Amino acid sequence: MALPYKQFYAGMFGIKTISALSNSQMACTVFYASVMVDRFELQRAVLQLLTEPRTDRRLGRGNHYLSEAIRAKFPTQPPSATDLHQSFWSLVAQGLAYIDMSQSAAENWTLNLTPAGLAAVHDEDYNPDDASGYLARLSKDVPGLSITTAMYVREAVRSYAARNYLATTVMLGVASEAAMLEMAERLAQHYQDASLQSVLNDERTPYNRKFAEVRKRLDQKKQDLPRELTDGMSLTFDSVLDLLRVNRNDAGHPTGKHFDRDDCYIALRMAIRYLKKIAALSTFFGQSNTPT
Repeated sequence: MALPYKQFYAGMFGIKTISALSNSQMACTVFYASVMVDRFELQRAVLQLLTEPRTDRRLGRGNHYLSEAIRAKFPTQPPSATDLHQSFWSLVAQGLAYIDMSQSAAENWTLNLTPAGLAAVHDEDYNPDDASGYLARLSKDVPGLSITTAMYVREAVRSYAARNYLATTVMLGVASEAAMLEMAERLAQHYQDASLQSVLNDERTPYNRKFAEVRKRLDQKKQDLPRELTDGMSLTFDSVLDLLRVNRNDAGHPTGKHFDRDDCYIALRMAIRYLKKIAALSTFFGQSNTPT
């Protein structure tokens, strides 16, 4: 099961809890969620089928063609021909599959996986080329992710799938910022740090200064934290978070800097590890007692 999609779209309305959605907002949320789930789940089903040796990869029409094998995976709500065609061409556009046109009859042309497509199916790590799998693992490994942060991560993955790499970079940077600020709020509340809370509340204070204040507090309180949270903390903040922040600024301003698929692929894989660390810190500060 992929991420709780209603949570993503609740964020569209600036609402932090699903229960606060109005009926009309919930209807819109369910509609968008169902559309996006179908798209990603359908592409994942196609990828997985194409790895099976007995799958008929031919694109013609009939009982023994690829389309029918895919529809069999969705017995209660089989995808339409349009859904299937869009999914096939989307995989081709992403470089995950290609059409073998060596047969003279078009109905015998086949859809085959590229090396990147094979990696998307078999890679046990976080692979954004398998959007549904990536988001499912995010939901499983980072259960404390907020609605707002999850919404931006999902938008980053959607942009990556559409090969909009500047948009991917910006959305990932926004997700990183959202996660950091949410953790910072809990840090300030945990230590009853009025000074930090004042910095966080001041809309005129730039994000890099807020980050610097949070970083300083974490270093000061490092001895209060469990070892699993302090291990690799410098790498998380000084490398990964800073990279996501700088790239977001470069992509979001007219710098002319170029970001390609490889840049975004690496960033999306690093981002989950960063988000796991931030979410774990946020959970710790939210659940632990205030030090005396």
